[in-house]
Amino acid sequence: MSNLLQKASIITTPTAYDTGKILSVKPVQYYGPELVTNGDFQNNVDSWSNGNSGVNTWVNGHLVCTGTGSDYAAAKQIIQAVANKKYLITAQIARVSGSFQVGIEINDNNGSGWEIIGSKTTSSEFVTVSEIITTNTGTTQLDLRATIFNISVDNTNSLKLDNVSVKEVINADFDFTRNSSATRVGSNGLIQDVASNLPRIDYTGGVGSWKFEPQRTNLVTYSEDFSQSYWSKTRATITSNQIISPDGTLNADLLTATDTSENYCQQNVSSTVSGSKQTASFFVKKGTSDFCHILLWDVSNDGARQWFDLTNGFKGSSTSFGSGISVDSSQMINYGNGWYKCIVVFNNSNTTVRIRISASNYDGNTTSSVGKTIYIYGAQLEVGSYPTSYIVSNSGSATTRLADVANNAGSSDLISSTEGVLYAEISALADDGTSRRISISDGSTSNRVSIEIDETADILKLFIDGNVLQVGNIELTNFTKICGKYKANDYALWVNGFKLDTLTTSSNVPSGLDRLNFDGGNLSNDFYGNTKCVAVFKEALTDLELECLVSWMSFSDLGINFGYTVE
Repeated sequence: MSNLLQKASIITTPTAYDTGKILSVKPVQYYGPELVTNGDFQNNVDSWSNGNSGVNTWVNGHLVCTGTGSDYAAAKQIIQAVANKKYLITAQIARVSGSFQVGIEINDNNGSGWEIIGSKTTSSEFVTVSEIITTNTGTTQLDLRATIFNISVDNTNSLKLDNVSVKEVINADFDFTRNSSATRVGSNGLIQDVASNLPRIDYTGGVGSWKFEPQRTNLVTYSEDFSQSYWSKTRATITSNQIISPDGTLNADLLTATDTSENYCQQNVSSTVSGSKQTASFFVKKGTSDFCHILLWDVSNDGARQWFDLTNGFKGSSTSFGSGISVDSSQMINYGNGWYKCIVVFNNSNTTVRIRISASNYDGNTTSSVGKTIYIYGAQLEVGSYPTSYIVSNSGSATTRLADVANNAGSSDLISSTEGVLYAEISALADDGTSRRISISDGSTSNRVSIEIDETADILKLFIDGNVLQVGNIELTNFTKICGKYKANDYALWVNGFKLDTLTTSSNVPSGLDRLNFDGGNLSNDFYGNTKCVAVFKEALTDLELECLVSWMSFSDLGINFGYTVE
């Protein structure tokens, strides 16, 4: 597969990132042609106009712009540009006279107002300012202006300007946003905090992948300190900070049963959504009890319980009491060192739920539970039909993790509208009935090639300019290798080594493809899941190449992906 990927024009893997950026492996960043005319001022200044009513003078290979009377100095040039593109703007600028700051400003024809580029300077020597901007939707030109600031101080002013440059940035780096912190499982297997607007490479399962999740709120207050009064204790005690938690610090608590009736630690959680699916979870480790229960109750004392075997990593049966709450599904995730994330997805007809954790035996024999202990950490209650990564909530109020959004990679130079291949190795977070997409497009759904995990569980679709190829009965929560090939009268969908659907009777092909997004092409239907690789090819690969690209490299590779041990 590595040789084939050399043919790709764009390759993104979970390797490098920066604040607000997911950095692609290929291509290495380069720049388009110079868009400024006479930016080095080797010729006279006819290509530059005065941005106000001052005077421009060509002096020894640079421009001097002087204000007159009440008119401040400003040199201007209009540059043709394209919407939603990145441009590198650089210039050398200095103050000649007056007690002013000078700098570069940029505006577009979309009425967004002037934006200051780079640093202002009061130096009489040239200082280089530089910044990469992204143009707005509807932009067709840029107004570039070197100008004096704080003109009310003194209207006798001048500046000098040299080596002005505007070039399109050509790369496949994604713009990334998540305006809140989040957690991930690090390469050491521990839960780690990740700052706002930093992408997450998550190592759950041992292999790194980009993790993209929707917005979720942990409605539990004090998710780690169960000694707080927010958590009531019934026939149970809490001893704080008794063992190393899944985040690698000494902050997991010990719950001890103290009576022959049922024991539990409980919090009443409001602001849930009536009639919705919700997900409760705790990190739990065996103490002297082999079992734990997660119990959910509503204001009518209807409820449900789910027990978990902490010795064997086995989830048992659930029991419901009344009609207000019922268990939809449950699971255990092994976090190592004896820790399990015990999860219950439930249906709730109320806006308040009581979330409980207990060290009771699975058969409800509370008499034999006296003195039994379990270690607990990281309680979470979120509105949604599946669990997401742990949201730390230690402030006494609910805590929200905002959505991961990655888009605006690539360019028309890197994506062909005539023929090509879109490749992805991805897994869904859950079979949750939503549409999640990765696409190359022109910013709309009219022209796109889109890989979609469809609203119906386990159906994979490929959209190409109004045509749909699809295949069902694939467990998409496992990592899946997918290729969508597009060429007139030659569409194909390949999955895990096999060609599963084709279309050879349509001559339609998309046009204007110039961006790669983790969405449906128009900033909707965001992809939420895990990603090991996304690649774009500017040519339609052969069947042999496509088979190789989406095949597992070995039985061991396949087994690890699906959770098996190959001997």
